[in-house]
Amino acid sequence: MDEAVRHRIAALCDQLSRWPSLETLIRDGGAEAELKDLLRLLVGRTDPDQGQVIALIDAVERGCARQGLAGLTNRGGRLPSGYTALPSVSYAGLPTGTSETAGWTCPLGRCSRVVIPDESAVAPDCAAGPDGGMQMKPYTSRPR
Repeated sequence: MDEAVRHRIAALCDQLSRWPSLETLIRDGGAEAELKDLLRLLVGRTDPDQGQVIALIDAVERGCARQGLAGLTNRGGRLPSGYTALPSVSYAGLPTGTSETAGWTCPLGRCSRVVIPDESAVAPDCAAGPDGGMQMKPYTSRPR
């Protein structure tokens, strides 16, 4: 998946993890089935079809907009000025060398979400995990 799609998935995961009531808003907006389908696709063993992911995210967006919450994951397909997306790397490719956790990344490798210790002292949940049972993967800082 391209970075814009990975960024949208990350934004949705972040919001779902922080605000459990968002699922109710999505359900009330008529997009509960699409959200469930999207999360099932993301935890699958194979890479999901990008077109299908976009269609499902767009449906969730429309459901949110019907409830007065527009633009949850879509920021014009671009990051804000001055920001660069983190490269897509697998957990195995992240820096290691000390036991100090530098942050957490997507355990599925499907999105660009990164949480640093200033945001959370413990591993945050991945919204795509079954029943909130999947935590983000830690990565450690490079030795100095």
